[in-house]
Amino acid sequence: MSFLLWLESTGFGTFVRESESLFAYPTFIVLHTFGLSIVVGISVVVGTRLMGLAPTIPLAPLNKLFPIMWFGFAINLFSGSGLAAAAASTTIPNPLFIAKIIFVLTAVAVMVVLQVKVFRDPEVDDKPLDTMSKALGGSLLALWLLAMISGRLITYIA
Repeated sequence: MSFLLWLESTGFGTFVRESESLFAYPTFIVLHTFGLSIVVGISVVVGTRLMGLAPTIPLAPLNKLFPIMWFGFAINLFSGSGLAAAAASTTIPNPLFIAKIIFVLTAVAVMVVLQVKVFRDPEVDDKPLDTMSKALGGSLLALWLLAMISGRLITYIA
């Protein structure tokens, strides 16, 4: 617990929590929402296509969306770190926060596997999708949904 209190008292945590104009905290919330909308929006496109719900969309061009998705994730990593640091002693031990982090890390692992195993194949559009690719697409959607729900509930359930 002393580490969490120290984290709250760092300049970064204090800035986000106690900015004189109350500018920092809302800015971090907006950045977090913006980053999440990028990651989840692209994940919905990729996931639904992999699950076969949009078969007319070619797969290969979707690979170009991954750098944008990673940019959104970087925004979330920065903004989420600030939000967590601002209230570290209450947020980080919260079981919903821990669940959210597990969902996020698992979703990131799925994104990496998709990028390496599915989208690196130059002939991805010429082959039928295997069961693993479809399962990864569905998992990506489910994991981001669970991350969003658990993240939203952190404020209300301790």
